[in-house]
This record gives sequence, structure tokens and C-alpha cells, in this order.
Amino acid sequence: MSSLRVPPREWQELRTDLLSTPHLERAAVGFAGVRAGARGPELLLRDWTPLAQEDYLVQLGHHLEVSGSVWARAAKRARESHEAIVIFHSHPRDPKRPAFSASDDYGEEVVVPKLQARAAVPVAAAVLAPGGERARLHMPGAARAAETSVERVGELACGSAAAPSERFDRQVRALTSEGQGAIAALSVGVVGAGGLGSHVVQQLLHLGVGELLVIDPDTVAVSNLSRLVGAGRRDARRRRPKVKLARRMARRLGSQTILYLVQGSITDEEVARQLLECDVVIGGTDNQWSRTILNQIAYQYYVPVLDLGVELQAGGAMGGRVSWLAPGSACLWCAGVLDADRVRAEQLPPQLAAAHRERGYIDGVEEPAPAVVSINGVIASVAVTELLARWTGFAGAKPRADLLLYRLGDGSLRRITPNPSPECPTCGPGGLVGSGDLAGPPW
Repeated sequence: MSSLRVPPREWQELRTDLLSTPHLERAAVGFAGVRAGARGPELLLRDWTPLAQEDYLVQLGHHLEVSGSVWARAAKRARESHEAIVIFHSHPRDPKRPAFSASDDYGEEVVVPKLQARAAVPVAAAVLAPGGERARLHMPGAARAAETSVERVGELACGSAAAPSERFDRQVRALTSEGQGAIAALSVGVVGAGGLGSHVVQQLLHLGVGELLVIDPDTVAVSNLSRLVGAGRRDARRRRPKVKLARRMARRLGSQTILYLVQGSITDEEVARQLLECDVVIGGTDNQWSRTILNQIAYQYYVPVLDLGVELQAGGAMGGRVSWLAPGSACLWCAGVLDADRVRAEQLPPQLAAAHRERGYIDGVEEPAPAVVSINGVIASVAVTELLARWTGFAGAKPRADLLLYRLGDGSLRRITPNPSPECPTCGPGGLVGSGDLAGPPW
């Protein structure tokens, strides 16, 4: 099924506006990036504008008519940007999940062909009511509209309760049966199956996530054995791919999680695109080039990312962080995590990189970072717990902080929310947010 993905803040503002007149229908026009997903077209709402009072020709509690100038303006922008058009309107008197009325059907039969004659782009229609919402999608050239799901990015989706299970009995007592059901329906991508990622994979298998995609290009080495969960000396001797340790852990647990293992790097488009089908991604990569790709995926494609980092410097910073990357939060550029010179250096071909090192242009790119298994475990546990809090709601309904900072010195965990820069080309309103396949690929 196709989907319309909406950032939570924009969705709340949209609902508030459209339902602000309980006895009159209201309308708005939005624009969305587009992605060709495996389950159908995916529309990523970028922005929306409420109709001005002069745009309404007729405004009643059960019927709307809108000036043709509204559709002319929408078609002009879509023709230039190739964005999809999203037509929103309200059924303020419907206490349940709304249905499209005969008036809605007739209006779309008239308006959508005119829009697509001027701009051959997808046109979605969504109706909102106090009791829910419903949407459908008109693709250019299609004979009829197809039902479309509306998804809030990074928010708990209503799902069925988990069936009683002795295995998860203690977990259900904390997360509730509905929370366990949400976990069982969750598809998680883990990028990096090393010191951080192996902890994450182990915990997700224990929790019972529905699907797990594990990506890592490397094999087990002797130097990994001090921190790589599930690895042994035989794995190092045989240079076993790190991703295969996840399969062994799952078998030992008798896990029902569906596993997808990819020995590759997300700097490869074929590998990176698989992350776009995940509900959320957890990044435990140890280089900035991969981290840059994850950062861009979070905003360009609306796939939330929990990015993990550990820093151990003798006489300096000791601890780690967990960053929530999604529309509305500050990206890793805004938070000062990414360094442009380092990213460029990591993308250089090996021979050119060696020449630059000899000349002193780059330094320390291939130097192994310090790592301790217990600190990796702390950061991984903070990240997985944050995932649970966001997807099951068991920690309460208060807004979550976007950045969690663990400091080894005093054992503290600080929660802060950095402000995104309005001029940021990644997470700013004029940047890549929600552009999907309309912009250049992150990889």
C-alpha cells in the first residue's frame, strides 16, 4: 500500500487548523517529495498552507467549493518542482474515522484531472476528522485512486496487541501487550555490527522485533574479541563476517525475528537503499562518511535514525551520545558531530588518500578509535531503551529529548534538544527535508 508520511509537528498543526471550525469544513494544500517504495509510492509531506478565506467559494459544514486560482498555483509549483500535491480537508462533525463523501468524490473527479493536465505528478487527497483520517492517491494515468495510509514519522502506530507468550511475559508487564505488539511489528535497520552494533542486535533479538536488517562490511579480527558480543577465537581465525554473528545469536535464542544480513557498506547505493524500507535505523558506524549518509537519509527520506557515538580521550571527553535524527530535530551537521574535512578525506580513493597523508593534508583517518566493551554496552542500552520509549510509549507521553549525553566522569545522562539551523541544507526548511527521490541520493 502507498503511504503519506508526515512529520508529527506538521501533522498536529494541520489537524489543529483544519478542525478549528467545528461547524465548517476547512481545506489546505500541501506538497510532498516522492519515493518509489517496495510497497508502493511513498509521499513525504514537506509543507502545507491553509486556504485563505477568500479562496473559498462555498464553505459549509458538509461541503466545500474552492477557487480555481488555488489549483492553478498548486499546479505551477508542482510543474516546476515535480513534487506531489496533497489536498487536505476536514469533516469536523464526524466523531469516527471519516469516509470520503459523494461530494468529495465528485470534487476530485473534476479537480485532479485538471491538476495532472498541468503537472503530471501524484495527487493525494486526505480527509481529517476528530476520530481519525483517511487518504487516497491518484497516480498520473491511473484509472482510479488507491487507498493510502497516513503515517506519522517516528511515532507509535496503532497495532494489535501481542498474543500471550511465556517468553515475553515479564516484558509485557512493563511495556503492555500493545507495546509488545508494536515491537513485533517493528522493522529495524542496524548499520555497523561491531562493538556498538553487536550489543544493539543482541538486545533487539531479545526484545522480539519483527524484522532486523544488519549491515556491516567487515569480518571478525582478533582485536575485536575484547568488545564484539557473540564472537569467539574461531570466528577471528576464519574471518567470519560480523553480520553472521546475528544469525547465530538468533538461533541460540530461538528468535522469531526475520533477519536480513548484508555484508556491505551503505556507501554502496544497493546496500543503502535497503534502509529505506525500515521503520527506524540505529547507526553504530565508526566513520563519518557512513554517518553522513545516515544523517541525510533521516531527513531526505523520513526514516528516523538513532545515531550512536562513543568518545574516549585520555584527559579529554569520556562517554558517548545517542542522537535522534528525524524531521524537526537538529541534524548531525547542526549538532557539530560531523566534520566536512574528515568526511571528504574518508571518501578519497586509497592511493590518493595515502598521498595526502604523506603530504600532511589529512591525519588520523585510519587510526583505530579507543573502545571498551562496558561503555559500548551503556550507549547501546540507552539507544535501545530510547527506541522502546518512542515506539511503545511505556515511558510516558512527554516529549523526548533529541540528544542523550552520557558522561563517564560522574555517570550522568544529560537530555538536551539542540535547535536545528534554519539555513541548514540538510535539516532546514529549504533543504533536503522530505525531498525523497527528487533530490540527489545521499550515497
